[in-house]
Amino acid sequence: MVLLTPVDADNWRDITRVRPAEGQREWVADTTYYLCLSAYGDLWRSYAVEADGATVGHVMWAVDPDDGSHWIGGLVIDSEHQRRGLGRATVQALLDLWEREEPSLSGTPYREAALSVSPDNQAAIGLYRWLGFVETGEMEDDEIVLRRPRA
Repeated sequence: MVLLTPVDADNWRDITRVRPAEGQREWVADTTYYLCLSAYGDLWRSYAVEADGATVGHVMWAVDPDDGSHWIGGLVIDSEHQRRGLGRATVQALLDLWEREEPSLSGTPYREAALSVSPDNQAAIGLYRWLGFVETGEMEDDEIVLRRPRA
């Protein structure tokens, strides 16, 4: 359903045009911020989310150097493409990528996925629980942490 493509010179402009729905802006940053984190930091890797030949979103991932968990961040599906299961498909595609490709992508074997989410973002929490993520009691800044062991 979705294709994850590493950000490159051909798709970064499309990603900058991705906009969340109005009610989601308090929980996600602008995609240009996520692209900068990936381009100028040492941790995150950004991917375009593509469906039906169009860029419909952004997601990034990183490996926690302390415990080796694979973190998902910066997941934004464009407002015009929501309510089609693309968020769920994006997370599943990333989990599948790690299952197939790790450790060749990061040098760290994939053993656990992690992410953080605002406790007020009940739609996202529901999605992540449906995908097998569980709350751990940990906090990352003001967000709750959910983890999912490798299948």
